[in-house]
Order: sequence, then C-alpha cells, then structure tokens
Amino acid sequence: MKVIDFIEDIKQNCSEITYLCSYHIFSKVYKDIENDTDEKENILNILYNYNMVLKYLNDYAGVIYRRYGSSTQEVYKELCEYYKLDTDNQYTYEHIITKLQKQTPDLIMSLLDDDIKLQTIENFEEKLNLLKTSSYYAKNKFELEQTIIKLTNNISLVRRASQL
Repeated sequence: MKVIDFIEDIKQNCSEITYLCSYHIFSKVYKDIENDTDEKENILNILYNYNMVLKYLNDYAGVIYRRYGSSTQEVYKELCEYYKLDTDNQYTYEHIITKLQKQTPDLIMSLLDDDIKLQTIENFEEKLNLLKTSSYYAKNKFELEQTIIKLTNNISLVRRASQL
C-alpha cells in the first residue's frame, strides 16, 4: 500500500488535525511518503505505538494545542477509534508506567507546597488505578503485577510520610 493512500484515507475520514499529525508522523518515518509503500499492518503499527506517536509529534505540539485546541492523546484516540484499535494496550500502559516510575518517593517528598504534593499524590493514584483496572493489565497480570505492587507501595509510603 502506498503510504500517501493511507494518509489520504485519514484525510477523508478523520479530523483535520489528525490528518496533519498523521502526515507529520509518516513524513518522519518514511523518506518519500508520496511514493513509499509498506504493508498496511506496518503502517498501522506506527500509529498504534503510542510512544512513537508522542515522539514524532513532540515538535508539532504547538500546532496541535494552539491552532486546533487538541492534544496528542485526542489524536491518538481518534486514530484508534477509526482503525478499531484498542487504546487499552501495551503502548499506553507502558507510557503511564514510565511516567509513574519517574515520580519517585524522594521526588514527591521534595515538593514543598502541600497542595501541590497532595495533587501529585492524587494524580499518581488516579493513574495507578487506571492501570489496575485496565484490560491490558488484567490479561497480563502475572508479568505486570510486581511493578504495580511496587508503585502502590511507593505512593502509600509517600502518603503516610506526608500525612496527607
């Protein structure tokens, strides 16, 4: 399949910002999107990989937010809905895990403002609960459970130590 035909399908069936983002992503992945071809499955996998989408849209974020009042998450969600891809997948799960792992107990405890610390703890717990209730986690609990337990213990420790 020609990459440009895939992009044209998005142009015809999705929002303008999703089309522009897709064009932007594929222009970074392929040397000549007008003439390059690839298997449809490979093209779809590029869009399905949430971390790759974020990586390639990083320099396009200003356009997405300012001009279109959208977000990378909204673009990703629209693409997944159009192509009937599950947004509760390995890529989104790993993205959230990586973000939570960067929020170490030391980092959270170093926040001086109690309101900001409380909001950070609540956001952490919200994302953690989202992971715990995800179908991806349920299907892969055996492999993923230790990471979730560690993150749960970390945030519980922070909450107790902060007395919030």
